[in-house]
Amino acid sequence: MEDIEPDLAVCLIHNPTNPEGLFPFLDTLLAHADPVALEIIVVASQPEHPALVRLERAFPEITILENSGADHLAKARNHACRLAAARYFSFWDESLRPQPGCLATLIRFLDETPEAGLAAPRIVDAEGMIQPSVRSAPSLATILCLHTPLGRLLPTAPLILKHHLLLEQDHLRSFEAQWLLDTCLVVRREVAEDIGLLDEGFTAHYADADYCLRARQAGWHLHYLAEAVAIQSGTGSPPVAATKPNASNTPLLMSDCTRLLLKKWLRPAQLPA
Repeated sequence: MEDIEPDLAVCLIHNPTNPEGLFPFLDTLLAHADPVALEIIVVASQPEHPALVRLERAFPEITILENSGADHLAKARNHACRLAAARYFSFWDESLRPQPGCLATLIRFLDETPEAGLAAPRIVDAEGMIQPSVRSAPSLATILCLHTPLGRLLPTAPLILKHHLLLEQDHLRSFEAQWLLDTCLVVRREVAEDIGLLDEGFTAHYADADYCLRARQAGWHLHYLAEAVAIQSGTGSPPVAATKPNASNTPLLMSDCTRLLLKKWLRPAQLPA
């Protein structure tokens, strides 16, 4: 019997601090996957973890990859993408719950829109409130407001952040975007063949912003699809948290901010990816 080519590779990272976190995500994902053919790849820094043994038993269709750098998101995701055979690959936060039709809507849109390179669903919380998962492209002004004291002192900071979070945009309607967060991101394989994978020079933040920037500069379109819906569960970090700095990794964050701005400003000369 001929193997079916997967439509979508779901690239996940096992978090040993929340070892059971993937179970409810995969339960929901597989329940609502049809008619999308999936391959599921889990990158683990501790492959001997008892939860992974239970995960393999509960979901025999998954592939578990050992990667000692699984705490480095860009490296771990690239590791999974290199193994993926599907037409599209995707990154998901384990706290999300794709709803019926979510995956089919994303794949159908990308199939029907060849110029679209990346797509992401609408995220809502358990009460149906929208959790912004799409942004305007980061600028020096937004980075200063987000990650420095100017965020508290600059009078125009609220307006800058309002624009950055697209709070005046109607998130119940689909639209073309500049930055889709990697908490729920579907990428066309041809995009990776065109611009490569995530830049592993980003260690704490902004690898997704850089990837979206590179895709747009290569001529690909990015789309937020309101018709595709995922629910943010009560566990994990909501997508909106991506706008807030983590004091524990401030040096890494500042390094990533600097790298992003330099890559943005220096193109087409470019830094090495």
